[in-house]
Amino acid sequence: MMLIIWSFDKSNINYASVLQKNSKIFSDITQSNGQQTTASLTPNCLRYLYPQIWTCQSPNFEGKSGYYSQSREDEAFHKWIFNNTKENQNPGIFVELGAANGITFSNTLFFERMFDWRGVLFEAHPENAKLLLRADREKTVKLPVAICSGLQTHIRLLGGPGFVAGNIDTMDADFKEAWHKNDSKTIDVPCGPIGSYLTAIGITHIDLFSLDVEGGELSVLLTMNWNIQVHYLLIENNSNTPNIIILLKSHGFRVQDFQPCSLGVTDCTNNTLFVNEDYQRPNFSTICIPNIFLNSSQD
Repeated sequence: MMLIIWSFDKSNINYASVLQKNSKIFSDITQSNGQQTTASLTPNCLRYLYPQIWTCQSPNFEGKSGYYSQSREDEAFHKWIFNNTKENQNPGIFVELGAANGITFSNTLFFERMFDWRGVLFEAHPENAKLLLRADREKTVKLPVAICSGLQTHIRLLGGPGFVAGNIDTMDADFKEAWHKNDSKTIDVPCGPIGSYLTAIGITHIDLFSLDVEGGELSVLLTMNWNIQVHYLLIENNSNTPNIIILLKSHGFRVQDFQPCSLGVTDCTNNTLFVNEDYQRPNFSTICIPNIFLNSSQD
């Protein structure tokens, strides 16, 4: 078994620094035979590897206000979905796929800075990922990878750095026509199933899952580990939205009315919000470090 390490310097992201150690902790996210594997330790043990997410909240934490989303999605969540009450929001767990540089247009940064939420940020484009790894997102695990099935190890990414690159094989046709009509150059980036990455980090529940990968949303969701509970899932609309609705309804989600554009955004992105009414949010104090071993008997 191998532990995959992502290292970063000023010029490169070393995706392939694979070390033959900590063999009892992880299996490969993807293997040459295409078989998807899972972490061999319990979430409680795995959380000690990622203290930026799982350390208990400091009693001295002070939130910083400010919205960042492109179309005020974070403001809409704050005011409408989470009812503007700190008690219901602090601290939560988020996952953002298509995180870009981690700051601009982020749907999760507000919750990290204001309410001490923690989470996982995915960004596939190498140039964006360099900026993400430098970003002031102290309470996150940052992964410079794409998402694919366990049968793949790389995807072909179309588009330059910014906010419109995507997997050429899953990109929405209308989006490709609008933004990449004259583009032909692609780059290969490493990938794996999102469920495997999240499981390896010890994620067992997600309060807010933001998914924006330019038409590849359905293919991402097909690699999810649905034993991980998700409360709210925000997805940018595309031609696959009807199929996404069918898939998510089969996992207990329903579509919820969500119109952040009504807050007065002129250049507004349309999203669909899914909610799982059966979501049971754990008390963070019972799973955070150093309390998790004290509560291991309850698992």
